[in-house]
Amino acid sequence: MNPDHARFAEWDSAYVLGALSPAERREYEEHLEACETCRRSVAELAPMPGLLARLSPERAAALGNDPEAAVVSGSRSDLLAAVRREDRRRRTRRARTWWIAAAAAVVLAFVAIAVPLSILRPFDAHETVAFESVVDVPLSATARLTPAGWGTSIELDCRYAQDAASDAPAEGWPYALVVVDRDGVRSEVSSWRASPGSTARLSAATAVDLDEIASLEIRSLGSGDVLMRGVTE
Repeated sequence: MNPDHARFAEWDSAYVLGALSPAERREYEEHLEACETCRRSVAELAPMPGLLARLSPERAAALGNDPEAAVVSGSRSDLLAAVRREDRRRRTRRARTWWIAAAAAVVLAFVAIAVPLSILRPFDAHETVAFESVVDVPLSATARLTPAGWGTSIELDCRYAQDAASDAPAEGWPYALVVVDRDGVRSEVSSWRASPGSTARLSAATAVDLDEIASLEIRSLGSGDVLMRGVTE
């Protein structure tokens, strides 16, 4: 402790509050350079001006009437205790406000992220069509229809049974995939050859929109007969 500490022991509050004269302030600052105790005291009191500036007249009066905050005979320690209590109240309010704001920010951030993702995520509006035999044929087939800006994309899987009669020509039987719209207009969109044990996986396309497609047909390319039909929902 600095030897002349006793002389300046009660100057800290006045220094922090700006109540010292210019000469006293210079003298006290010279003392602070050598006195760690007074520097610590000034640091503890540093929040006081800001806190007092935030006090409304009503809150200041409440502090004066609060037995816990009463300042006895202008005691610096009592004043500091009152200010610290007020500081704790303020910090608690600020922390509560911060948590509320943070929670709101998280919700807003979640909404801000989730909404664009839901907009950008492509809506899977495809439809799967299962074909049923119109005549007795060793075929099984399904098609996946996906809407596009230009019409409809079609992915067809057609399997020719392995144990089917072996009278198929070496190059296989020719088939055609036909789209039928709701007005009954037919359009061939793909063709292929199949033989026993083979599976044809092909991609096709049509300008007809998905909701305007009534059915798909697999026809014999040679005779034009309908062999299988798949009806859309």
